[in-house]
Amino acid sequence: MKTSKFFFLGLLSLGVAFSSCSSDDDEPAGTCSTPTDIIIDNATVSSVTLSWVSSGSAWTIEYGESGFTQGSGTQVAASANPYTINGLEANTNYDFYVRNNCADGASGFSSVATFSTPTTLAGTWEAYDVSPLLAGAGITGITAKFTYNNKYRVDATTGGSDLVFEGTYTVSQPNAEGIYAITLEQTDPEPVTSQGIFKVYVASPDSMWYEVAQTTPAQAGVTPPTQGAGFGSTSGGAYGNALVQKYTRQ
Repeated sequence: MKTSKFFFLGLLSLGVAFSSCSSDDDEPAGTCSTPTDIIIDNATVSSVTLSWVSSGSAWTIEYGESGFTQGSGTQVAASANPYTINGLEANTNYDFYVRNNCADGASGFSSVATFSTPTTLAGTWEAYDVSPLLAGAGITGITAKFTYNNKYRVDATTGGSDLVFEGTYTVSQPNAEGIYAITLEQTDPEPVTSQGIFKVYVASPDSMWYEVAQTTPAQAGVTPPTQGAGFGSTSGGAYGNALVQKYTRQ
C-alpha cells in the first residue's frame, strides 16, 4: 500500500454568483433609481462587503439564506457604499438585495446577488504534527494554502525537497461536534480522489485536526474516516490516530 498518497489537506471556498431575477417591494414607490451591479468583496467566514451602483446616500439591504422569501430576511440600513455585513455563518449560501431610499419613498429592490461564505478552513496552515504515518514516509513538514475558489495547494517537505499537490475540493456542513466532511479531487501530480474529515478549533491562532484517505484509485482495505465515527476512524479504526494531521493557522 502506498502510504505517501494518504492524508493531504484540502480547502473549501464557495464563490460569488449573480442572477437576473428582480424582486418586489411594498414600500411606496419613490423617484430614486434601483441599485444595480452589486459586487461582493472582502469575504470571510462571517462577513462580506457589498458595493453597488446607485445615486443617493441611504439604502436598505435585505439578506438571508439563499431562497428566502423577501420580507422575511434580515434588513439593515446602510448609509455607506461599500457596506460590510457581519455575523454570517460559515459555509452558507446567502442572497442579498439592495434598495435605494429617497425622500418620497423607495426604489424597488435590486436583482439578487448570491454569495457563499467559505468554511473556517480557508487560509494557510502549517503542520505542527504531520502524523506518525506521514513522518514514517519521510515527510518532515507540510504547508497547505486554501483559497476561496475551491482550490488547494499542499507543499510537503521530504528529504530536503518539496512535493506539491494541487486540486479542488467539496465540503459538507459540520455535524454537532463541528466536524466537516471533505472530498479532495487532486489534479497534480496525478489524479487522485481522497475523502475524510476536519475540525477547526478557534483560538489565537486557530488549530485544526485533519484526516483523509485515498479512495480512487482504491487501496485494498482502506476506507475513509467519517463524521459520525470521528478522528481515528480510517479503515474502521485500524490505524488509530496515526493518520491525524494537526495544523496551526498562519
